[in-house]
Amino acid sequence: MSRRATIIDVAERAGFSRQTVSRAMNDLPGISAGTREKVLEAAKELNYRPSRFGRGLVEQGPITLGLVVEDLSNSYFAELGAAVVRACAPHGWNVVLAEAMNAPDPQRVAGDLARRVDALVGYGVLTDDIRGQGGMPVVQLDARSSRLEAGGVVELVREEAMAELAEHLGRAGARRPVVLDLVGGLGRARSSALAAALSPLVGKGEVPVREVDAKEGHEEFLEEVLADGVDTIVAFNDELAVRLLRALRELGVSVPDQVRLVGVDGLEIGSLVTPELTTLSIDIEAVARETVSLVAGMLDGTIPLVGEGAHRVVSYHLEVRAST
Repeated sequence: MSRRATIIDVAERAGFSRQTVSRAMNDLPGISAGTREKVLEAAKELNYRPSRFGRGLVEQGPITLGLVVEDLSNSYFAELGAAVVRACAPHGWNVVLAEAMNAPDPQRVAGDLARRVDALVGYGVLTDDIRGQGGMPVVQLDARSSRLEAGGVVELVREEAMAELAEHLGRAGARRPVVLDLVGGLGRARSSALAAALSPLVGKGEVPVREVDAKEGHEEFLEEVLADGVDTIVAFNDELAVRLLRALRELGVSVPDQVRLVGVDGLEIGSLVTPELTTLSIDIEAVARETVSLVAGMLDGTIPLVGEGAHRVVSYHLEVRAST
């Protein structure tokens, strides 16, 4: 079709009333399984996507993309949200941002938002239970290809950058690194992967993974690990690394002369401190572009909603700066 299909188009194709189509698409009672199947098949043939904001309107408004992240107060997610808005602008799409961590019921945030948008993107939140609702595109950011059965995936690859970091720190003389995760182990998979990548620096030993609060208790913790001989600290993210840099300054510890400091994510804040922060960097604008391109293809039917065709990859890279 040269225009976006409406609910009336689906009703004509399926041979039912608009009200019946609406009830079938929204899984409401009073509709037989056979009727629902015919309606969904007609919707699939027409590539119909229900407009959650324009529900009940014959002419649907702009596409609305929902983005669910853990915590918008985290600088990484704030930058990602802004990048997704910019990437959607050329398409004329609306964007709705939601955070899960501070919601009354974090497990319901994605599902609730799915009822009000045309496509859903989740970062660090569960979306499996809403896949396939009315053929709506669902994309997971920073997920593995094993999740492709549940929807689209934009995979963020770190392995090569981690290996480069280990080589760089080895040349710089690092022998006692520690990886710092946040309390609660929310990023334990990433932190464990970092520790494994850095293990050649310690011979036959293991690189410890320690947990710290995101905002408090850093000076006491640093005094402890420095007394234990740690010469390199790899923080879970750039935001934590910048806070650690301030705490080290308060303790009179020179970076990188006495201890090396590394962050992850490549946020702008890492280039605004002294010394500038060495980091495993990801191009957030590229992540946003790949995500929006994937959703656009799912909406127009050129990209499948699940499977290998719905897979995109963006790689981290090492940015060596003065902190190491």
